[in-house]
Parts: sequence; C-alpha cells; structure tokens
Amino acid sequence: MTYNNDSHTEIIAKSAMLLGGLTQEMFDYLISLMPTPGKYSEIHERFEASFAGSLKGDPEKVKACEIDRQEMNENLAILHWLVKAAAIKDPTLPEKLGIGRTAERAAPTAPTISSPKDLRITYDSKGGQAYLSLSKLAGAKIYEIWACDGDPSVEANWRLLDTSSKCQKIPIMGLNRTKTNFLKVRGKSGSIFGPWSYYISIDPA
Repeated sequence: MTYNNDSHTEIIAKSAMLLGGLTQEMFDYLISLMPTPGKYSEIHERFEASFAGSLKGDPEKVKACEIDRQEMNENLAILHWLVKAAAIKDPTLPEKLGIGRTAERAAPTAPTISSPKDLRITYDSKGGQAYLSLSKLAGAKIYEIWACDGDPSVEANWRLLDTSSKCQKIPIMGLNRTKTNFLKVRGKSGSIFGPWSYYISIDPA
C-alpha cells in the first residue's frame, strides 16, 4: 500500500492517526513480534521434526504437528510481509531471501481521464466559505485544484492549492480574498494526469 491515490489532507490525517499511537513502547512491542533468525530456525526445525513424527499416525504427534504448523504459518507470514514491505525501499530483497522475484505485472493500459466540466463555485450562507464542484471525471482518482491571484495566462502564477478524492463541494481554503482569484482543475490517477479545465474566478470578499 503506497497511498498514491490519497489526497494530501487524507494522507496527513492517516499519518497523524498512526503517529498518535506509535510510541517507543509500541514500536518495541512490534519489533518483539518479529521472529529473530535464531527463533525462526528453532520454529522451522521443530515443525520439520514434528511433521516427520506425525507420519506414522500417532494422534498426539499429529496434534503436535498441527500446533507447530500454526506457529510456522504465523511467523512465515510475518517475515514474508516484512520482506514485501521492505522491498518498497530495496526491490532486490525478495530474491536475496529466497522468496523469489516480486511478480512483475503486465503494464496496465494507461487510464483515460476525461476533461473537467460543469465547474461552479458555491458559498456557505453563514460564513461565506467557498466550495468548488464539478462533474465526476471518468478515470480520475484524485482532483487537483490549482489557484492563481495574478495573470492567469502566465503559467508561473499558478500553484497547487489542494487535492481531493471527491468532486463535489470541495472547500476552497488558502486564498488571498482581497484579490480576484482564478481556479482550474484536472483529474489524476497515479502518475497519469488528465486535461485542464477552463478556469473560473472568485471575486474579492
């Protein structure tokens, strides 16, 4: 899970939630659940021996084998998960540890993201908060909202204001409302970007 399709605000919220519980004590506890090389070797050898002993059909040895198998399953799954997660940083790890190459999927067809349309600004009746809405874009996972309070024909004047996973009633924050602001939107899916919308203006407050 790489969170590529989460908006900036969503990823900040998820990270903050994790950070709230990630004390040093919790981290140490997580590490304690990982089998060390010595511990894993012991689990492997015990299961190997109990499996051989169970082949004669002795009920007690069969039961012992099942218990050892369960422990083997749990620890093997933990190590596989750890290697898979660490492969995000070092893709060679699975092969180095005998798990094999990470399966290479055929490159998917790049999604086609439709052109934004029906952009509109609405305002909160109480505080005058501005909201942006548009029609849902086929193929888009994320909506990028860009803003400009200068000449909109100059590309350097535009900045990324926010991202959102929804297309309706997106709160517009961080504008200098003493100036006329311009907004434009495009859809995004992973590293694929759709075309820009036309831009709309927000008058000074």
